[in-house]
Amino acid sequence: MKRILICASRVSHILNFHIPYIKYFKEKGYEVHIAVQGNTDNPLIDRCFDLCFTKNFFSPKNIGTVFKLKKIIQDGGYSAVYTNTTLAGTAVRAALMLVSGGRPYCVHISHGYMFSQKNSVKQKLILACEKMTKSPTDCLVVMNEEDYALADKYRLGKKLYYINGMGLTGERFPQISVSERRAVRQRLNADDDTKILLCVGEFSSRKNQVSLIEAFNRLRAAHKNIMLVFAGAGADFEKCKMLAEKYELTGCIKFLGQVKDVNLLYRSSDLLVSASKMEGMPFNVMEALYCGLPATVSNIKGHRELIEEGVNGFLFDGNDVGDICSKIDGILSDGEVYEKLKTCARLDEKYLVENVRPTLLKILDRNFDSAEQPKNKEIVHL
Repeated sequence: MKRILICASRVSHILNFHIPYIKYFKEKGYEVHIAVQGNTDNPLIDRCFDLCFTKNFFSPKNIGTVFKLKKIIQDGGYSAVYTNTTLAGTAVRAALMLVSGGRPYCVHISHGYMFSQKNSVKQKLILACEKMTKSPTDCLVVMNEEDYALADKYRLGKKLYYINGMGLTGERFPQISVSERRAVRQRLNADDDTKILLCVGEFSSRKNQVSLIEAFNRLRAAHKNIMLVFAGAGADFEKCKMLAEKYELTGCIKFLGQVKDVNLLYRSSDLLVSASKMEGMPFNVMEALYCGLPATVSNIKGHRELIEEGVNGFLFDGNDVGDICSKIDGILSDGEVYEKLKTCARLDEKYLVENVRPTLLKILDRNFDSAEQPKNKEIVHL
């Protein structure tokens, strides 16, 4: 039986982004294995290897994971290995370099490089890892123009492709009724006049929720009827809760943890906010725009692909609390500006899974025989 291995740092990544592609391979008769941190009983997945991927990139634990991956790949008889994210992608490709004999075809999907043209010491080390592991990378997939330029500059893959993200599944984000929207807001203790700022994502230093709380604390002086709602969990969750308590904001900042139906939040809020320091193709912004929710977010790659300044949102310096306040205040203080943003908050159809899927499958499956014509922009560097 044909067999493939899909790898990511967390099992949630596979379940959130890869199910449409796993379904395709299952229909083609493939056995699908995954190597992640975590486990799942999803019936589409034939085997799950639960491995340790620690956030400390250069931890000895990650080195141990490389050798475990080497054995998994060596013994697995895989025709292809698909890697995702910086950490898992580096570990898997390092393992492939250690495999003796013929190694499987490797596609690495970058969901956002953690380095840029102006590199810190840590970013230079991550770039060095990308350079070190480029030899087994048969295909490299990136999701924004800036990452394409970086990958091309450093020749990080034998073939280089640009796609419009992993594809948003629109069916997951249906319209809701006025009464459903009101019920969600009531559960948050928000009346009709309250403006809800929504932040969706993992709590981490990279996602930078701290800056949003600092900015919100200042905004409260001029805007009493505002609320900041966080959906997500992570390493910085308790730190952010403590910061909200310090500023006595617990009544107007909500920490919901992991949310099953985030669609209800998108469709019941007034503005998406994010101060993230680095993104590839951010699903939270794509989801918000699909739900007609304008976004005011940090001026970084990924965000710049989706947000047109003053049209469907605004961009701010995520490290400048004053700039965050200024951009959000400008929207809250001017109803006409907000209505214009709301009218233009739409997601281009090129980001929907039905339009991304043919292009990505063409990259993942060398025997892809669909009659569908890929609609996404494709750039190939041999």
